[in-house]
Amino acid sequence: MLSETATEQLKQQLESLLDRCQPICAAVVVTVDGYTCAMKQRTTDQYSLERVATMGSTLMSLGDTMTAELKMGSCENIISENQHGIIAFMHINHNLVLVSLTTETNSLGMLLSHSRKCAENMAKTVAV
Repeated sequence: MLSETATEQLKQQLESLLDRCQPICAAVVVTVDGYTCAMKQRTTDQYSLERVATMGSTLMSLGDTMTAELKMGSCENIISENQHGIIAFMHINHNLVLVSLTTETNSLGMLLSHSRKCAENMAKTVAV
């Protein structure tokens, strides 16, 4: 479980992520066992992020299992390209996952680069 201070810092980093990258419309930090730690979205209640968080942690666990089975190293991220947008799932550390999404189907590069930088910063935050 994260401290209140760490949780607040994660929330601030999600807010910063959405401020820096306009195409990202929502992001959530979840534990690998599905507990929502922090979330932020541009439009209040546009997405059911709690459900997305639970599914995201499950998807990352599946990715970890698949890459281990194939002896391909650790799963870095999973990308879901969809008819109406893109969702990126990536490890922050071995306990936390960042899920970020955009409704812009041509923003994969921005979604990944900004989310990866945010995940790296979050890893430093929770390591302290």
